[in-house]
Amino acid sequence: MIIKLLRKNSEYYVDIKDSMIKVSGLRPIDYLLIALVYGLGIRYIDKYGGDECVIDCEIVNEELRCKTYCSGHEDGCFVYKLLVHGGFSLRCLSQS
Repeated sequence: MIIKLLRKNSEYYVDIKDSMIKVSGLRPIDYLLIALVYGLGIRYIDKYGGDECVIDCEIVNEELRCKTYCSGHEDGCFVYKLLVHGGFSLRCLSQS
């Protein structure tokens, strides 16, 4: 999957899967939390019903601390697994 960050007329956009999303007003961590609440929330709502899932998060020093009611299916959320169990890798390429 190729994801691009683009700047057009002093505004930033992310191009992902042929969808252009304007990036404005949110911090990068906010987008990660959106992915987390979506991944966990659909599992929670599917299991218990209702119309919402709330995750309460705070950043303490260099640590992200969150609490929420769980469905027991958290490992089905890829974002959750990356945050809790690790598994992220980044290889930096040279500019030359």
